[in-house]
Amino acid sequence: MRKKLINMTDIRTIIFWLIGTTCIFFGAMIAGSVEPVVGSSAVSMTMAYGLSFILIMIGGMFWISTAVMHRQEDD
Repeated sequence: MRKKLINMTDIRTIIFWLIGTTCIFFGAMIAGSVEPVVGSSAVSMTMAYGLSFILIMIGGMFWISTAVMHRQEDD
């Protein structure tokens, strides 16, 4: 019995995977570098956390859509 290999030749799948990775990477960078310094307000810190949350959520949606595309190709 031979196992079916995952074929990632579809360019759309690769692009979605890379966009998701980039969004999560920048979201994590923003969230990791937020710290209270002189001159920053609570509003700016909240906006930075909100932006990082949105970027991580968008990256997750791209990864989920990639997984759904793979699942549909397997059926």
